[in-house]
Amino acid sequence: MTLRRDREGAALVLTVDRPDAKNALSRDIARELFEACAEAATDATVRAVVVTGAGGTFVSGGDLRELRSATSRADAEALSDWGAALCARLEDLPVPVIAAIDGAAIGGGAELACACDLRVAGASASFSFRQARMGVTTAWGTSSRLPAIVGAGHAARLLLFGAAIGAEEAARIGLVDEIASETSALAAALACVAELGRASPSAVARMKALLVHARRPSDAARGLERASFVESWVSADHVDAVEAFFEKRPPRWSPRQP
Repeated sequence: MTLRRDREGAALVLTVDRPDAKNALSRDIARELFEACAEAATDATVRAVVVTGAGGTFVSGGDLRELRSATSRADAEALSDWGAALCARLEDLPVPVIAAIDGAAIGGGAELACACDLRVAGASASFSFRQARMGVTTAWGTSSRLPAIVGAGHAARLLLFGAAIGAEEAARIGLVDEIASETSALAAALACVAELGRASPSAVARMKALLVHARRPSDAARGLERASFVESWVSADHVDAVEAFFEKRPPRWSPRQP
């Protein structure tokens, strides 16, 4: 399985289902997500899109088995571009997008969650922006979105240190909008969708557009993040970090160049 598409009342539920890879985000899944969003945009019966993961994991980052040999500058540019396009597609939908997070949202999975309008977490949810621990920077607009969501200080701590935080800490800093303590994150997200039925679909679409405009990365910020990601992706630090992941050892970092 890769991506499941299910209708739950007025919600389109998109479930990343790759248990063998802990729901790692491959290029094929990104394309399927993009296509599903394009279809939802033209379906007036869809009041919201819910993005979730199967098997107790949200999305565990990029698929390193697929990316292990993608070491060129062109590979890095393509990875940055298709991920950024997917996040922009989620933002551009005329309906709210809710991330229903049970289990881990890591790296690219955490970036994907940041592109959603709301994040609902189960008690087991965790978030880890591990990019720096893999020798790279964010690539999909998160360097702008995350500070807009949690503030500059919390964003710095999450991005610079790369440590995982649980659902309660994520809610405390504003990364999570609701903790589903007595049910699954998906059930809580669907309850949010039901609540949307009390509001005008047109007004919700306009309101969402205003909110996205306030947090969307500028062209300059996007260009700077893309360039930084490409440079870090082809660096010796990232190449060694990927091999260290498969060899189950700590990376061997190079000294920072003055």
